[in-house]
Amino acid sequence: MAPQHQETHADEASDAATAPVAVKNALLQEVHHSKFEHPELLSVFPTKTYPPIPVLPYEDRALKADPTLKNLLASATVTHLEPKIGTELSGIQLHELTNAQKDELALLVAERGVVFFRDQEITAEQQLDLGRYYGPLHVQQNLAHTEQYPEALVVENSVETSEAFLKRHAYDPANAWHTDVSYERQPPSYTIFKVLTNPQVGGDTLWASGYEAYERLTPPFKKFVEGLTAIHSGKHVADGHEFQVRFRWTKNAVAVWDNRVTAHYATFDYLPGNRHALRVTPHGEIPYFDQENP
Repeated sequence: MAPQHQETHADEASDAATAPVAVKNALLQEVHHSKFEHPELLSVFPTKTYPPIPVLPYEDRALKADPTLKNLLASATVTHLEPKIGTELSGIQLHELTNAQKDELALLVAERGVVFFRDQEITAEQQLDLGRYYGPLHVQQNLAHTEQYPEALVVENSVETSEAFLKRHAYDPANAWHTDVSYERQPPSYTIFKVLTNPQVGGDTLWASGYEAYERLTPPFKKFVEGLTAIHSGKHVADGHEFQVRFRWTKNAVAVWDNRVTAHYATFDYLPGNRHALRVTPHGEIPYFDQENP
């Protein structure tokens, strides 16, 4: 039904012009701001200067896994979200995994790129412990972390800070396909990301498979690029919808992905909603090219 025209006298119009106007969305619903349920895990910015990171020992736990994944999948429900990338496991709590199951999770993540879990009870301390199982934890010195744990990077978007960042275009560098901390000598391997507060709508994350992107090259082009060093563009990744997966977050959902073989894209489309998450990233190996196994 179309809104009806109403007459307004001059003095009433003047009063209306100066009165504050309640902002609602197109459905005339009040804007809902989610409360941060874990204030102890909100962000602080680094004040400490760290020494240069030495070469760190690294052993990929996926190489220790039973290839049948019999321990991890014994009581799990498996849902492949896309043919080439992305699997969701239900019936598992990450903080209860045995070492054998952790090894098999690493193998599954290496094969599927990213694995999702919903309704996880894992605490920040347990999330850090899980990360340490896969390697020495990375400290991102230029971004916010929790006050107690510098290894726990905080993704925190309140309405106030998000609007301020948007005005300064601070999100432009992240508004693209990327891998995390690729400038380090030993970039992250397995990434463990848990959402603590989630907006009602929006805020999805997309991942793209580097494996499948490579497999879609022609044999001559594969031969050409083997061993090259390049400046990578996100444009071709963005066009390859057939090797992407998109995940709609829920509260306490966790994604574990292989930062070495996937790129990801966080959609910033949830204002005026709030978002709060923790990311834990163990270091991986120094990248190298194997001529016999390109």
